[in-house]
Amino acid sequence: MNFLFGTAAAVLSGLGVGSGGLLVIYLTFLGEYDQITAQGLNLLFFLFSSGSAMIYHLTHRKINYGVVLILVLFGLVGAGVGNILLRVLGGDMVRKFFGAMLIFSGVVAMKKSKSRSLRL
Repeated sequence: MNFLFGTAAAVLSGLGVGSGGLLVIYLTFLGEYDQITAQGLNLLFFLFSSGSAMIYHLTHRKINYGVVLILVLFGLVGAGVGNILLRVLGGDMVRKFFGAMLIFSGVVAMKKSKSRSLRL
């Protein structure tokens, strides 16, 4: 079952669908992993599933290294702040914030999709 869901998540990721949220939900509810482990596995999954895209962009010289540097720097700061918040708030509170973030981003995506379909 894990193999099938992992394969489905990889296919969705390759199609550009944000499958990371689905993978975390699957791992926490059906895979019986705690939230922090599920998020860590999701990050590891993302590293491997994005490898082919990275190779494509490197070989076709479609990378703006200035933007990459800025994103890496802000990502490192965000990881540090997130680590501090995890230690201060605890895993249960982080899990609730993560769920709220998924719901919020889903609502925003649906509103954008709806507004685009109204323009067509």
